[in-house]
Amino acid sequence: MGAYTITTTLDTDLADAEGRVRDALAEEGFGILSEIDVQATLQSKLGEDVGGYTILGACNPPLARRAIELDADIGALLPCNVLLRANSDGGTDVVAADPHAMLDVAGESVRPIAEDARARLDRALARLSG
Repeated sequence: MGAYTITTTLDTDLADAEGRVRDALAEEGFGILSEIDVQATLQSKLGEDVGGYTILGACNPPLARRAIELDADIGALLPCNVLLRANSDGGTDVVAADPHAMLDVAGESVRPIAEDARARLDRALARLSG
């Protein structure tokens, strides 16, 4: 629960949570560009079980285009990562990277885009809990 994340917890398993997260993100104009099953990767490469742990790479194309126009190197910070992590209570933590954290790296020129992305992610996560 760092200062660089937005977090909510769902009282449901990871599979159900993932469907709900994908739907909530889509309602805010985000598509999923990538999916990383960290649990499977660490199991196959290290033989270790870290429990359910999936990272979704979410992208809002209009916001990404605007950011790239301002800073061609911003792609190194894209897409917006959303972590789904099974918790010990049987629920799922949904943890999104806070777009405001981009400001520390990319500078003030992307502030309006970061604020827009943050508002969209806030609304998506709020839909999950309410």
